[in-house]
Amino acid sequence: MIREDYILNWIKRYVQWLAEIVGLVKSEDHQGALRRIDLALRALLELGPDSVTSLTEGEILARLTLGDPPQLVQEKCVVLAAVLQQLGIVCLAQQRADAARDCFVKALHLVLGLRLRGAPAPLAEYAPNVEELAERLKPFVVPPRSWAALMLFREHDGQFAKAEDALFALLEPAPDSLDAVEMGIGFYDRLRVLSDEVLAAGDLPRPEVEAGLAELQARRQKFAG
Repeated sequence: MIREDYILNWIKRYVQWLAEIVGLVKSEDHQGALRRIDLALRALLELGPDSVTSLTEGEILARLTLGDPPQLVQEKCVVLAAVLQQLGIVCLAQQRADAARDCFVKALHLVLGLRLRGAPAPLAEYAPNVEELAERLKPFVVPPRSWAALMLFREHDGQFAKAEDALFALLEPAPDSLDAVEMGIGFYDRLRVLSDEVLAAGDLPRPEVEAGLAELQARRQKFAG
């Protein structure tokens, strides 16, 4: 009971902080939002907004998991993703595009990691939405692994057309990347074994699957030649 009370009190505290941050961002009080974001990040990770995007996902998880039960770690990941999203919005308003992109990328990877590990959907109501984060990242040059992770998530979720969109976003800046081409071929190969009904439900009918596969196989042939 003590442990459950501790978890509930923690969640209530951070939900309140998030509500304050969101309110400050919406009212365009960016300095006030940054002060509250700094407080939240130091409580979560023991570092401030200027350092958080320099951490790898592994380093972030190591800091979040220290001494806490899995349920609370999941909540911490959700809260951190939400804080990073709001920090990204503030950075955009301050015309710090690279910092905004880094915040949105970190938030996306946290949410995708939770979902791919089996966290229920939707996550807590204050959690960033995968599609919203993906939309925010469209104007930016994003690391290939981000589009790859998004493709795998959407495929796993049965959103085949959207998974293909992520694949195209992965291929567009690197059309001659053999690794990206092979990943795409693997994607289409996995879809080929599914029924027409399942493919149609994912908005990617079989002719489009076959056409996509043929295009990437042709690209692979160029590498072989």
